[in-house]
Amino acid sequence: MSSCEECGTNGMNGMNSVNLLLILMPLGLCGGMIVAAVAGHRLAVARRQRLDTEATVGTSAIDAAVLGLLGLLVAFWFSSAGTRLDIRRSLIVEEANSIGTAWLRLDLLPEDMEVQVRDLFRHYVDVRLAQTTEVGRPGPQEPLDRRLTELRHAIWGRAVAAAPRSTSDQAAAILLESLNGMFDAGTRHQAASDAHTPTAILVLLLAVGILSALLAGHDMGCQGTFNRLHVVVFAGVVSLTIWVIYDLEMPRYGLIRVDNFDKTMLDVRADFQWPDAAPAP
Repeated sequence: MSSCEECGTNGMNGMNSVNLLLILMPLGLCGGMIVAAVAGHRLAVARRQRLDTEATVGTSAIDAAVLGLLGLLVAFWFSSAGTRLDIRRSLIVEEANSIGTAWLRLDLLPEDMEVQVRDLFRHYVDVRLAQTTEVGRPGPQEPLDRRLTELRHAIWGRAVAAAPRSTSDQAAAILLESLNGMFDAGTRHQAASDAHTPTAILVLLLAVGILSALLAGHDMGCQGTFNRLHVVVFAGVVSLTIWVIYDLEMPRYGLIRVDNFDKTMLDVRADFQWPDAAPAP
């Protein structure tokens, strides 16, 4: 099996910190919200035994404000995560198109140099596939980054060295422009893959969720009731929503993925015939 064929399978092997967080975060939040609601209810009951009911007058406005803040944060995160997913998908296609265009324009190179650059191209695309589709595989990414930099320098250096021997200055300019576009598309794709919601916002969202459950339990305690079903449903719905959004934020790890868009890169790589491969009909 070639390295490009392994890209689609190795990324799913093993458990990493992101997969673990996808499991533990919603479970922990749901449990934390239920505990907070129970604590809020007990706090309200204890206060009712010491104070009169007028001590809780006007607190519903604060409860509504905190719940509104929770809804605002969830909406903000969902919108930004959805936007980033769309950008990542479009950049995968953009990079695949840029690589395909640059590959075709290698025909403008002198024949002896064309063979060398095409071989470097194959290794370059294999490394890009390893950086993207194998992102969930355990292991350091620094060797891949160094290898990619080496391949970029090698491809660019050979193309520049061969430029004076091209059929025309225009042909050399077209080739170098396509190579530059391919490198730029890869950089944009990698930057978009590394862009995520700041951790501070996620922590704030989880904290507001738990505080909302605390206030909800307190409000029920002030009314002399505690509806377990409502508490469990409230905690479950909020936790499930945050889990789905976090899954949307990490399309290389969970259920919401970009694997179908990776096929464009894999198809481009499949078109790169190795020297000993059978010629296309």
